[in-house]
Amino acid sequence: MDKILGASMLILWLQLGWVSGQQKEKTAQQQVKQSPRSLIVQEGENSILNCTYEDSAFNYFPWYRKYPGEGPALLIAIRSDKATNKEGRFTIFLNKSTKELSLTITASQPGDSATYFCAASAQCSAGTCSPYPNLQLRLQPNPAV
Repeated sequence: MDKILGASMLILWLQLGWVSGQQKEKTAQQQVKQSPRSLIVQEGENSILNCTYEDSAFNYFPWYRKYPGEGPALLIAIRSDKATNKEGRFTIFLNKSTKELSLTITASQPGDSATYFCAASAQCSAGTCSPYPNLQLRLQPNPAV
């Protein structure tokens, strides 16, 4: 009877880490803040991890998972042009107006017990920004040798 009760009371431990980033133009650090600091859920329940960020220029929001003794690994990410991104049991919800995002883990499993990190960054793509605003790329045909 004790073994059956022990199996049905499996508890998952989800720890949130703190991650901060710094933009080159600013001397003060821009931080993301996560809540709750830790979360205990029963197997099969949904887990919701929250994150807020300060800088409205941030447009890329990855979540990382770190198991004990290992380095962090990218779990799922979202860009600011989307409100949700779902991959398997993991879903990110992004609210740009309140600068909040959350990670939902559906039907939590024992293997989900880990430390989770939220991050935020400003990423450039072709034509959107450049570290050198006066630099222009011009392609020229390869001269004949």
